Amino acid sequence: MGQQHDLLFRALLDDPVRAGILIRDYLPADIAARLGDEPPVPLDGSFVDRTLTPSWVDRLFSVRLRDGGTLLIYVLLEHKSHPDPRTPLQVLGYLVDIWESFVGDDASRMRRLPPVIPLVFYHGRSAWTVPTSVIDVIGADEGLRDLLRDFRYLVCNIVPIPDDQLSSDPEVRAALLPLKYVYRQPDPEMLLEAVLSGLREGSPLAEKVLYYMLEMYPRISVDMMRMVNGRVRPNREQDMVSLAAQQWLNEGHARGVIEGKAEGRAEGKAEGRAEGKLESIRLALETRFGLVPPEVEARLLQASPDRLDTLLRRSLTAASPDDVFADEERRQDS
Repeated sequence: MGQQHDLLFRALLDDPVRAGILIRDYLPADIAARLGDEPPVPLDGSFVDRTLTPSWVDRLFSVRLRDGGTLLIYVLLEHKSHPDPRTPLQVLGYLVDIWESFVGDDASRMRRLPPVIPLVFYHGRSAWTVPTSVIDVIGADEGLRDLLRDFRYLVCNIVPIPDDQLSSDPEVRAALLPLKYVYRQPDPEMLLEAVLSGLREGSPLAEKVLYYMLEMYPRISVDMMRMVNGRVRPNREQDMVSLAAQQWLNEGHARGVIEGKAEGRAEGKAEGRAEGKLESIRLALETRFGLVPPEVEARLLQASPDRLDTLLRRSLTAASPDDVFADEERRQDS
């Protein structure tokens, strides 16, 4: 599940203009007012230690200040459903990695380390209760604290923010909405309508957002997505829905093929490929409808290998698990 959150958040940050909007929206107003008008510049991935904890999405940006200085913004997504008590130490470790990379072999650069503001985005079930600075978790009295300097990060908990205030930009807002509600049970059509209203036609981000919703919201089907899209955009093409649906199916198929190949080495290539297709069908049905009913599972196991390709395609658009076998029902009735 965490990988899907990562993919959506990375897509949101991949465009510097969108990243700049997000940064301005969530920095304190007095700091945001000091930023120049240029979009933030993504820094090369080698600038940050590649051993960073994989449960975080991280992006490092350089932002010009109006007074001519430079500020680094380190944007992270904490996608665990509950806050991690280790966050203050993790953030401090990331700051050290950034500064170590900046200094390299030139010790003279230690006297001009760039300022870094970490932004930790959070969308979990629980409220954020973890201290936002290492100073707050050190067992020291006030006298000792005066000798310690503060390393603080900003928590951007998007859950309690009203939907219309998530961002000043409609598309950024549309990308944050599925992250905000992923641990809750919103009305799927209302959420889809809000998201589709903000997405820009032809935007690569739009496909990523819709793919994420198909993957993470079992009550949302491709048919529902097409229906709502037709209502929201009555005179527009529905290509982005089709592309997202095809990508979603291909990803599920690829996962099934990988497992099928592994199985094939042990029990024969043909059997392995069939098992991979079966797993893809199960994945599509479970994502859209929940657990596969036993009677449907039994019929899937009885299907011939040649038949599985047809069932796999139908699993993407069927109105129910039983409808995957609709043509068989018609043949029996005739």
